[in-house]
Amino acid sequence: MTDLQKQKRATRNLFFFTGSEFIGTIGAQIYAFGIGLFVLALTGSAASFAITMLCSMLPRILLSPIAGHILDQMPKKIIVVTSHALMTLTMVIALVFTLSNGLSLPVIYITSACLAIFSTFSGIGLTAAIANFVDEPRIQRAVSLTQSSTSLSAILGPVLGGVLFGIVSIEVFLLLNAITYAAATILEANIHFTLYHKDEPSELPPPEDRSMIGSIKEGMRYVKNHPVLFAVMTVALWVNFFFMAMIVGLPFIVIEVLQASSKQLGLIEAMLGVGTLLTSIYISTRPDVKKPIRTVKNALFLLGVMFGLMAVPLLFTMPNLAFVGFYMTMALTMGLLIVLINTPILVIMQKTTPERYRGRVFGLLEMLASGISPAGVILFGILYDIISPQFIILPSAALLILVTLYGLRTSRVRDEAVRTDEPLVQEKAAGGLS
Repeated sequence: MTDLQKQKRATRNLFFFTGSEFIGTIGAQIYAFGIGLFVLALTGSAASFAITMLCSMLPRILLSPIAGHILDQMPKKIIVVTSHALMTLTMVIALVFTLSNGLSLPVIYITSACLAIFSTFSGIGLTAAIANFVDEPRIQRAVSLTQSSTSLSAILGPVLGGVLFGIVSIEVFLLLNAITYAAATILEANIHFTLYHKDEPSELPPPEDRSMIGSIKEGMRYVKNHPVLFAVMTVALWVNFFFMAMIVGLPFIVIEVLQASSKQLGLIEAMLGVGTLLTSIYISTRPDVKKPIRTVKNALFLLGVMFGLMAVPLLFTMPNLAFVGFYMTMALTMGLLIVLINTPILVIMQKTTPERYRGRVFGLLEMLASGISPAGVILFGILYDIISPQFIILPSAALLILVTLYGLRTSRVRDEAVRTDEPLVQEKAAGGLS
């Protein structure tokens, strides 16, 4: 296949990839929002709603490393397409059972858990394969389009989920979700997953431990000894934790402390999605970021500053419209900064991670991100009930900035090190995990 033919095929891959990401993500958002409303309407219990969320979260946390191991051992296309097909089958089985017996809580829990299991494999597999089905100059575009799809789905999903919940039966709701998953499966089946596959160097030594645990440890050793990946992933982990203070605190501050309406809160939260969406679309049209580490560092610093400014309406009296407009501007800016953080990080991971490690590296990232978020939600949820919000926001913002400045200090990681020499990393990776 000539270079021109490869580029045309890569363009086709990018089209199918973006379509499958959007359809699959919006289907998941609609299901999560609609099924949450159904559980609340059925039981009126916050505990039942929380169990539904746990069924969607725990499999992702527990299975991400295992999914990464399997994806590094088997063809990614088979796993991705099969996983999405099983998600479709899960919805069809739930639909058939509901038509015969009605929808019950155990069915919802089982369905949510199965969807979470299969989506873990499909999501990590698709992300880990990006560098294999698009040419290197368009990896940033693929990553940006993924974030655009996620942002647009986050905006439209709750709206469509709420509308569908109000006007159609639960059976039609399940059928529509099955159709979205089926469409995503068909699109993914048309992606050429090995278009830019690179053969493994023949001189690489075989792994000492071929077991699953040994393979996962090997992936952890690779990340630990990679000068760029370890620094970026460590900082991203702590930033994700402290950012939960904003996610948990914003609704509490706006509704409970400042006594705004739920509609005003909706406008503020929508601006976060708008900022993310617009910036993702813009970056998808731009050349690769020349200094990704510096870009991430600057964006994280500004995010910490924006986070700290959230305390301004708590420290100074402001009219209702003034603080709502202030928070809308803050949310829009934060959405912009989040993309400037996430896109370079994911592009760095795509370009610096060898194909044989990509599944485990992205699986580890997924586990850490999914695991730290609930911990942050629980901790900050408790703190907001016993401490004034400004005394949580300001220290959290300061810690976020300090983690960024220390974790991404120039003496530790530079933009010049993004293209790390792979044999050096391999030599280090052969050592033990401490």
